[in-house]
Amino acid sequence: MRLIEWEVKEDDYQEQMHIPAKQRKISEEEGIGTAEKQKVTAQITNLKTGEIYISRFPITGTKQLYVPVEIQKMLKGSGKMRIQILGG
Repeated sequence: MRLIEWEVKEDDYQEQMHIPAKQRKISEEEGIGTAEKQKVTAQITNLKTGEIYISRFPITGTKQLYVPVEIQKMLKGSGKMRIQILGG
């Protein structure tokens, strides 16, 4: 399985995280669906504090990861975060 990850710069609450086209394509090639109403297992890392959150995240109608409120709070002020898709 290939590593599917990207980094995002963000300092505020983020309810949804965009999945770049390249990462969506790799996910599909690896058999991980990123269509609406699918769920993916992903890891979000706050690169400032090192906090890690792993969960199954739903995919929205706009092909973005929906981020629960408790994770949004963890990411506030992080500046930079890394998202890794681990599986379907």
